[in-house]
Amino acid sequence: MLLDTSLRQEMARHFGAAFTVLFSVVLTLLLIRVLGQATEGLADPRDLFLLIGLACLSYLQFILGLALFLAVLMSFSRMYRDSEMVIWFGAGARPGQFFGVVLRFSAPVIAVIALLTLVAWPWANRQDEALRQRFEQRSDLSRAAPGQFRRSASGKRVFFIGKGADGKGLARNIFIRELDQGRETITLAREAALTTRDGARYLLLSDGHRYVHTLGMSDYQITGFGSMGVRLSALSAPSAAVLPAAARLANTPSREIDTIVLALSHKPRWLGELSWRIGVPISSVLLVLMAVPLAATNPRAGRALQLMVAVLVYLVYLNMLNATQHWIEAGVLRLGSGLLLLHGGALLVLLLLSRAKGLLPGALRLQRA
Repeated sequence: MLLDTSLRQEMARHFGAAFTVLFSVVLTLLLIRVLGQATEGLADPRDLFLLIGLACLSYLQFILGLALFLAVLMSFSRMYRDSEMVIWFGAGARPGQFFGVVLRFSAPVIAVIALLTLVAWPWANRQDEALRQRFEQRSDLSRAAPGQFRRSASGKRVFFIGKGADGKGLARNIFIRELDQGRETITLAREAALTTRDGARYLLLSDGHRYVHTLGMSDYQITGFGSMGVRLSALSAPSAAVLPAAARLANTPSREIDTIVLALSHKPRWLGELSWRIGVPISSVLLVLMAVPLAATNPRAGRALQLMVAVLVYLVYLNMLNATQHWIEAGVLRLGSGLLLLHGGALLVLLLLSRAKGLLPGALRLQRA
């Protein structure tokens, strides 16, 4: 009882500290990335906090898993460093008790990781993609921010507006540069408005000039106009919303599909995604248990090498999880054989490490003998 209480309290302290640091780092990196996308016109600045929240939800299972692994590793490392493990073994503690305490402490976090991976992961990916598609479907002018140069979705036009569009869809001081087949067209206008005609979006420019020339030559053509229409994008192409349900599902990335649908499918691409989702909580359990023998070291030895080995084991396991997903998608492995090969191999490594460190009952009796 005393072992359970003291070890749980120490792991909880380390878990809270590790989670706070990791979440802060990931949140900062995501904030920088999403801000960069908004600045480059790849994301709507009004959806900034929503995009960051969805990204954090997508990465939360990895943060929880790594924080849990570090919490167990640091707790047992401290116990070995202070020779506390010798005292517990001398008091009659059995090796299986330590694994039991770690499993009971980790169970709620593992359950949250499984829920995030199996349910929240595809939902967050769908919401993120929906927000980005909604922003991409906006007109080039409405995507442009006042006082900034923005490239159009096709990459052929560069827009600049001096004043943003108002409630009537009007914008002022327009600059448009278009490059197509070696010919450069620069259009300047005092005002612009958006309209739809014959299934296409048009930008109606008023009171401006148009400059056309071939790159590397001086054949400038200057034209003044009172009103001119510029075609922005066609609207007649079928959108995903009007496609049949089967076609929409076939074109949907596997990371956006619900786990139940993946489990009922026989497509290698979907089964690879399913193996990854199943593997994340399983790997979290095995890595947490693996942290116990990885923490067992000589108190006089340095901590840097031990920490490097533990982090290396963690990274190798996660990389193998991704590699197994790709092998299943390519048809090299089946779902069951891939899961058995990866996680069965990790379980074998766990048993070998535990035996080498004297944390298995049989190994402990051999050492005492």
